[in-house]
Amino acid sequence: MNDTLLKGKFYAKLKGIIFFLSLAVIYSSCEKRQDKYSTQLNKDPLNEILDRYVNDGIYPFLYSRIEDSSGRVVYEHSVVNRKLLPDVSINANTWIRIWSMSKLVTISLAMDLIEENTISLKDPVSNYIPEFKDLKVAVNSDRISLARLQSKDNPCPFNLVDADSVLKIKNLFDHTAGFYYALTGFGCIDSLFANVDAPNQKDGDELIKSLAQLPLIQHPGEIYRYGMNTTVLGLLLERATGQSLNDLVLNRITNLHNINGLRYTLPENVNLIPGFTGRDGDLRKVRDGELDLYGENVPDYHPETNLFLGGEGMLATAKGYINFMRLLFFSSSIKSKEFLSEESIKEMTSKPKGEQNDDGYNTGYAFYLTSETHSYEKNILRVGGYEKTGCWVDRKNQLIGTLFTQANETADKIGLGSKMQNDFKQELYRQLSNYE
Repeated sequence: MNDTLLKGKFYAKLKGIIFFLSLAVIYSSCEKRQDKYSTQLNKDPLNEILDRYVNDGIYPFLYSRIEDSSGRVVYEHSVVNRKLLPDVSINANTWIRIWSMSKLVTISLAMDLIEENTISLKDPVSNYIPEFKDLKVAVNSDRISLARLQSKDNPCPFNLVDADSVLKIKNLFDHTAGFYYALTGFGCIDSLFANVDAPNQKDGDELIKSLAQLPLIQHPGEIYRYGMNTTVLGLLLERATGQSLNDLVLNRITNLHNINGLRYTLPENVNLIPGFTGRDGDLRKVRDGELDLYGENVPDYHPETNLFLGGEGMLATAKGYINFMRLLFFSSSIKSKEFLSEESIKEMTSKPKGEQNDDGYNTGYAFYLTSETHSYEKNILRVGGYEKTGCWVDRKNQLIGTLFTQANETADKIGLGSKMQNDFKQELYRQLSNYE
């Protein structure tokens, strides 16, 4: 064997050794980054915060779970008010009503269909739901849309006018479509919506027929007004694909990517935790009709239902929702195939032009992005629900966290958040900042 051949084999082997050593260094570095939170995070102060708010009677329970991008548990804690829930245990696999956290699932499905050119953000909604082609807009005597009025500006009885713009799919994404909940504060329009009894409609087609009889509360694209727009988006996806929203979730997310803990119907032999409220000062169970998003009734999550409310109607476990977030943001063993492109994720999580406040931005895709100038957490993506469920993604530290309870109103509400959430997040990010 000549010298040239020997040298060639030697250098090939050397390159191979260098390659594997490089992989080892990278792997070790990643392991070290993943380990540092789980080994150094001081859980006692975090536990104390959650314990205090439950023991003081402000929440019926609090459960938090934080995982890193690979699925390793960085933090987990559960505390339950035993006077209110004597026999209930809360863990990563407990089924919870997540309400508006459903919106991100529906919007993600819509983005998946946009990538396939099944729908477009610019499409008129009436292309798929012709019943909505001639929707009217409710205005006051000065022809000002109800969405622009304050509670003191009683518009009842309202007038109806033709919409001055075309209702498009994009308006359903960013809550500029004009659909609403029974919470406008105007009895004449809230009662009309409540009479629809949305959660008890037979299926999506029946709900569409009922909604088609109601006016919008603004011209499409006029302003941002939070409401039932994402549920209408889910109805549109059913029309566009010929599949139920439930089947779309199964076929495109949960079954395809092996995600348990995200569904519209109650699993067999599972009882949901009752709702609680602190609206009277003392924490108590919610009475019938007090969760009045739709009026009197709420979803029953019955296994035989054919109605799937894409804006409010899902159940999830903490583990299930974290896995869904991991599918969106982090490469891991759960990501058997790409669900959404990087371009779609970037569009969904970018800072929009226009309205913002000191805390952050509404991205227009169900995410809330905290501001760069926020005192203790920057550029954190958040989603939340009607009974104080929440999930957040920290892309810098590669963490996903949940903070769950089931309480519609509490004594420590501050704007869209709460003192408990602020205390918890400040302590968490105080600790994380020490590792940078």
